[in-house]
Amino acid sequence: MDPVIVVGAGPVGLALALGLARHELPVVVLDEGTGAEERRAARTVLLRPDTAALLARLGCPLEGGARWSGWRTLRRRGEVCRLSFGEEDETPGAGAAHDRPAEADDDEAGVEPAGPSPLHIPQHVLTRSLRIALAGQPLVQLVQGSRVDSLEQDADSVTVRTRGDNGTWWRGSYLVGCDGARSNVRKLLGVRFPGRTAVERHAVAALRCELPWPGEGVLHRSPPHGGEVTARPLPDGVWRLDWLLPPGRDLVTPDALITRVRDSLEGWCGDVPPYELLDTGVHAVHHRLARRWRVGRAFLAGDAAHLLGALGTQGVEEGLRDVDNLSWKLGVAQHHGCLLYT
Repeated sequence: MDPVIVVGAGPVGLALALGLARHELPVVVLDEGTGAEERRAARTVLLRPDTAALLARLGCPLEGGARWSGWRTLRRRGEVCRLSFGEEDETPGAGAAHDRPAEADDDEAGVEPAGPSPLHIPQHVLTRSLRIALAGQPLVQLVQGSRVDSLEQDADSVTVRTRGDNGTWWRGSYLVGCDGARSNVRKLLGVRFPGRTAVERHAVAALRCELPWPGEGVLHRSPPHGGEVTARPLPDGVWRLDWLLPPGRDLVTPDALITRVRDSLEGWCGDVPPYELLDTGVHAVHHRLARRWRVGRAFLAGDAAHLLGALGTQGVEEGLRDVDNLSWKLGVAQHHGCLLYT
């Protein structure tokens, strides 16, 4: 049986390889990179309970993430509303990083009960967990340093040629491009990727400090120093902060970012508490959708197929939903010779 070729070894490509192997399909994952871990504390993933459960079913341990006890929305200096998340679900391997505060009571005035908490996890931690799960999977071959530069297909197979240290020809039954927003697979298939890059941008910082809402996410609209800022907890006292930037393409200088950090901390804590700045970045909001997600035996998934305008944390989750949808269909098509409809 020819393997399914997966192009790209980010979270979506690795999860798809696990999903296909679970359906007893051989897989070759072609990774343009070297496999070296890129630790970016400000690049995180938000997983809803059903998506976290999918990863658990695939055998991926979800350690190193935070489940929130609640969510607050503030406007100026007052609290507008507060949600209290339900008890942690029983997803295997998805332990809570924070205990529920004793004072959090769903019957408290102004506190609305919500469903189970999402899981907030650094993307490099998720990627590492997926690689660990794949290491014990005999049906999956991970090939580093392989850039796809040509693609051919017929009624029965897909063939690609790679450049790099492991450059060669690969033949597969199907191919899935999980190679990100600048997908080379999408370009080789001639699929258009229309849409726009919105004027909305966010400055991002990951820092370790103590805030007044341990274990709770916060959206602060119109804070004392203006703008809008979101604070979302991670394990070990780390927070991801996102500031909505004013329209324009002005560079976010280090000094300007430090000013935003200090202004936000002072507004929340009364003065600037001790903090450790771990990582920074700027996130531009994209709205793009590939015209086709399938050309013959070749498919697109994750950012190669769609870019969403979420706050820099939900793109991976949408890609994992592609994995859940596509892996079982490829399994049925391969094992039972059925026509594949997506």
